[in-house]
Amino acid sequence: MGRFNGKSETDLLADTVASLPAEVAAWTPEQRQQFTTQSDRAMREQNGVDPNAA
Repeated sequence: MGRFNGKSETDLLADTVASLPAEVAAWTPEQRQQFTTQSDRAMREQNGVDPNAA
């Protein structure tokens, strides 16, 4: 996932959260993975680390 759309990783995290069910217990394993991946990318960006770094 790149930043070709001009949004920060934190903005993309907000979009991800908005697209998920309100109850975390209702999330599928795929939705949990999507959230975790984007959350990690946003955290790295906020800490000044390349979000694409492993």
